[in-house]
Amino acid sequence: MAIQLRLFAGAQDLIGKEFVELPLDFPATIREIRQSISEKFPQLNPLLQHSRIAVDLTYHGDGETIVKASEIALIPPVSGG
Repeated sequence: MAIQLRLFAGAQDLIGKEFVELPLDFPATIREIRQSISEKFPQLNPLLQHSRIAVDLTYHGDGETIVKASEIALIPPVSGG
C-alpha cells in the first residue's frame, strides 16, 4: 500500500515536492516509517535522524505503532534568526 508523505522545510527542498508516495503497510512503527523513507528517498538521510514524524497532526516516538493514518508528515529541524 502507498501513503502520502508530506514534506516540510529542508526535506521539501531536497525532494522538490510537498507530497510524495511512500510504500507502507499498516500496522507500522515510526521506526519502520523512517526506514521506508530512508530506502525510497536516500537524499533525506542527513535530515532523517533529526526529524520528527507526525501522524494525523500528532508527533510520535520511534517505538510507537500506527494502525492507520490519514496523513504522515516528515518535519525536519528548523533554524532561523
